[in-house]
Amino acid sequence: MKKYYPILLSKLGELKALSNLSQTTKNETTPILQILTDNTDKIEDFSPDWNFDGNELYLDFSIMDPFVRTTASNLISRLKSKGVNVVPVVQENSNPRYLSLITDLVNTDDVTQICIRFSNTSGGFMNVDNTITTLLTTLGISRNNTSILFDFGLVGLTNYNMVAAIAATVINSITNRNDYENVIVASGSFPDNLGALNPPGRVYRLTRYEWNVWLSLQSQASIKGTIKYGDYGTKHPFYSEANFQGSCSIKYTVTNDFVIYRGEISGNHRDGNGQYITFSGQLMASADYSGAEFSWGDGRICFFAGQVMNDPRRKTGNAGSWVEISQNHHITFLTSIL
Repeated sequence: MKKYYPILLSKLGELKALSNLSQTTKNETTPILQILTDNTDKIEDFSPDWNFDGNELYLDFSIMDPFVRTTASNLISRLKSKGVNVVPVVQENSNPRYLSLITDLVNTDDVTQICIRFSNTSGGFMNVDNTITTLLTTLGISRNNTSILFDFGLVGLTNYNMVAAIAATVINSITNRNDYENVIVASGSFPDNLGALNPPGRVYRLTRYEWNVWLSLQSQASIKGTIKYGDYGTKHPFYSEANFQGSCSIKYTVTNDFVIYRGEISGNHRDGNGQYITFSGQLMASADYSGAEFSWGDGRICFFAGQVMNDPRRKTGNAGSWVEISQNHHITFLTSIL
């Protein structure tokens, strides 16, 4: 049974995080991939790692600019031919050419399931039932073959209680809720950068407010057991193409927090990327560490902790490899607590 629906970008680091999951975790995970322009080749390279029995892969083309019908159609077809069960994501303000493509694929049985995504950027959470009915009629697909994704975006101290209340109202308003394949609730609280965590060289804990939203919903008898969990992992919910030079920081998920080992930009520190070695050792020595055998990502943390700082052949990893590690641990950890 699928437990977890992480919303990821079709970037190499996040795809490698998925590829390196254990088979048990893969079986319990359905990634929701947000497709980036000129990025589809990376997904095809990843596909052999996601063609196991019972696999699912949601594809969301809403941030692919400009939308190219041929690109979307070819990607869906090629993934299907490689044994990947693709579930296209649509929303109220989807490009009409995209809706036309999905309608054609449903009519030819090339697509048998869809996901309807609601968010503040897609039209909000008003009149959900009417929007669902309109889209199902347009696409010619039934409720039983449809999942609903409520993506509440960024949550934090000032709004998570309000988001939980809105989510409960919206979920309870859905007519025949049990007829749908899944009802997924997602949000995220990871900041867009770590600049507010000062000074560097320390360990910080950031509350995982998306988990608080989930616990609030699970405490309600009318909702518990009828929804699935999604989040953005160790990345900010809103995608930006801005080229930001990140610090050498480790991001590690525990139940209620993100634990941040806050480093400096490599060029600003005497150890450069060697900061990862120091932080890996500190994380391993802490009560937060899940153990080297817990996930592929945790094994990599153990590997880097064992590097010698003054060894010219030392391995430190880089920003990309630490995305792989943090998201791989995060996904594994979430499936273990859901």
